[in-house]
Amino acid sequence: MPPFILTSGNQRVTNFKTEYIPGFDNPLTTWEIPVPGSGDEGPSDSESKSEEEGDADKKDAKAKSDNGWRNVQWINTAGDGYGAHATTFGDIADKIPSKPSLKRSCDNCGKRPDQNGSGYSVCGKCRVSCYCSRECQTNHWKQHKGLCRTRVKHREMEVEVEAQALRSRRIFVSNAVIRKWYYDNVDIVDYIIVQTLELYKGRADSLWRTHAVVFWIDGGTKGASASSTDLEFDDAQAVSFPDLARRDRLDVAPEFMQLMGAGRKIVLVFLPNGNTDLMGVEAHDLPEEGEWEGMKRDEMWRMHVRMRDMAKGTMGDEEVDSE
Repeated sequence: MPPFILTSGNQRVTNFKTEYIPGFDNPLTTWEIPVPGSGDEGPSDSESKSEEEGDADKKDAKAKSDNGWRNVQWINTAGDGYGAHATTFGDIADKIPSKPSLKRSCDNCGKRPDQNGSGYSVCGKCRVSCYCSRECQTNHWKQHKGLCRTRVKHREMEVEVEAQALRSRRIFVSNAVIRKWYYDNVDIVDYIIVQTLELYKGRADSLWRTHAVVFWIDGGTKGASASSTDLEFDDAQAVSFPDLARRDRLDVAPEFMQLMGAGRKIVLVFLPNGNTDLMGVEAHDLPEEGEWEGMKRDEMWRMHVRMRDMAKGTMGDEEVDSE
């Protein structure tokens, strides 16, 4: 993580200047912070509003300022490649909206369940694909059976892979655990997909038809099987389908990519602790028609993803949920 500085809520950082010095990787960054009591800090929220406006906003202001952390600035001086910048804990915590754990859409008709509900019935064999009705499951079997058998075979093979990993004091992460992490963290997964596949450019001009998103997730204890709560996001990037198929990369067969819906859905690849033998591959729904227009580019998406839980924890869950 690059160097950072914290300032109080009323001390607004100004005049950022960044320059690169030969021989140094990180830029030299300068900025100005007003000295408390100098009169240069700028008006506080209460001073910049009329008494009437201040009374109207008092309830909301209290929720945002009770613990004082929401408006504290976070100054990233090195920039992670996107230049020095200043933000606040509140902005970081609010950047990625929270979502309930993912409930899969129907694999036949594409109908999406209520994400706050219990979801659809799951295929009893592969335990992954979901269907909104018995009719949809029956109609989809001819298309589904190849992927279903592949998943069942993989699950059976995992028994021996787990035993070998534990004997060798390595971390074992099952596909079911990877899938659970994906479902429970769909809010950050969705945000990362928008940025890495450039979905903010629109359905026609983004990368979803030609690239998958590869996620590196880390965690677990050597000599034990990891749970989904042991795993944390490390990094992600878009990788073209031809590169995924290369033997010196991830060696994902094009035929398997087709089974996963490449070209019709967004393909996600998860690498727990960088272990390609434990790789998980998932098919993710495209955004709905009304969602494309609201997407925006975020050059600092890695920082927003990595620091989100820290920012929420610093301010307190109760304060964040009151927004």
